[in-house]
Amino acid sequence: MRTLIYITAIIVAFSISCKTKKASTDANNSSNQTTQSSKTAGTVSHQYSSSGCAVVIIVKTEEGQDPLTLIPAGPIPSEFDKDGLLIYFNYRLLKMPNPAGCTIGIPAEITDISKKK
Repeated sequence: MRTLIYITAIIVAFSISCKTKKASTDANNSSNQTTQSSKTAGTVSHQYSSSGCAVVIIVKTEEGQDPLTLIPAGPIPSEFDKDGLLIYFNYRLLKMPNPAGCTIGIPAEITDISKKK
């Protein structure tokens, strides 16, 4: 009987501590999202348009690494669709196949686009 009481007490204590920890983790994630206001800088490029990939965004990475090539999942506004234009944006990588003609790059959702001020 004592064993059953100890096991029940341990399970209750463990489940309470897990719920408390998860709530604090969710709070930390939401505060990180609100404080993280830095955008990624990239250059709009039409260098792959001959193969059928209309526009890509080239993001320079740390020294010694190849640049990151992002393929916008949707069209970007025409005011930002200029070859060689430096833009700032937020992105989220997508798990989807590359559009037809785009052999280089990673599909991404591009949001909050702005020009350099």
